[in-house]
Amino acid sequence: MAPILSKEKLPQKLRPEDAAKVVVQKVSIQTGGVVVDEAKTAMNNIGYWVDQCMHSSAQLLQALCCIDLEKFTRGPEKPALHSQLPVMFVVGLLVMMYSAFVFAYLPAAGLALNSQESLVFHAFVFLTLASFAQAARTDPGNIPEGSEWRDRNRPPRNTHEQKRFSEEPRWCRKSEAFKPDRAHFCRAMGRVVLRMDHHCPWLGNTVGWANHKYFYLFLAYTSAACSLLGMNALRLKTALTTFLLIGTEALTFLLTSILVPFFLFHTWLIVRNLTTIEFCASFAKTEDEKPYDNPYDVGIYRNVCAVLGSSPLVWWAPVGGPMGDGINFPRKGLPEYFLLSDEDTLQGLQYQMLRV
Repeated sequence: MAPILSKEKLPQKLRPEDAAKVVVQKVSIQTGGVVVDEAKTAMNNIGYWVDQCMHSSAQLLQALCCIDLEKFTRGPEKPALHSQLPVMFVVGLLVMMYSAFVFAYLPAAGLALNSQESLVFHAFVFLTLASFAQAARTDPGNIPEGSEWRDRNRPPRNTHEQKRFSEEPRWCRKSEAFKPDRAHFCRAMGRVVLRMDHHCPWLGNTVGWANHKYFYLFLAYTSAACSLLGMNALRLKTALTTFLLIGTEALTFLLTSILVPFFLFHTWLIVRNLTTIEFCASFAKTEDEKPYDNPYDVGIYRNVCAVLGSSPLVWWAPVGGPMGDGINFPRKGLPEYFLLSDEDTLQGLQYQMLRV
């Protein structure tokens, strides 16, 4: 800070009261400059910590969701965040819902953090986050490596599906390989995905054979958490409580109205052993105007096992995986042991006998 202007340096013609005013003005200007400099330094420090927080959050998302941020960069230091905004939006909604429950509903209802309702809600939130992370970071499945799927002159013997307008095997020109049954090319991932359901931008991943269970559990637990928060908040009747929780009710109503129908739709798909792509194809009629006959509908229990796993004890948990290998699937009129066995000479003979 510069020294304050002394009276000796003032012009001799100024009166004492005028000299005092000049000194006050000089001190005010110097003090204001110091305050501005300190404010700039504080803002720079805050901006630095915000940048560090953003970088740490991006690294956390990359670690948990297996998101390669380098794929979305336009330059060495300029990430393209538009493709990651949906994932960040979902995480933000979950944070808002959790904050509304802990900081708005619990105090208004007079409940402790370790109350029964709180423990149930926290369990749903934990399972939601675990399912979301598993669905986002798990690879949905790819064509196996090896010449069997990439030799165009020799189609794999354990495939049944053919091209829609011909009887030729399904050859993917972009991947230069044969597509297994129920597999489709994903434009977002740039490759074939096993038992592809759809590409979900909210996950930053494609829902397929290996992560369909986690996606379904994410829908289930998110719907349960939103419904629990919404129904409990509706029981509070006072005007002040209604005012405090009006934002919570609006958020939960919006999420529930979207998630519950989507969850019920995917429940129906799993019970029917259908993917979203197959569901869209089921509207198409054959040449003789017969309705679509799903060849993979082998009963409710086996249909659910095909997605959630063979043991009902772990259907609820975001661990484990589906039955099979993502290439062979049980079909109507075809023994399950044959489809889930290894590809050996006996399998090839049985396949040719059943196909004739």
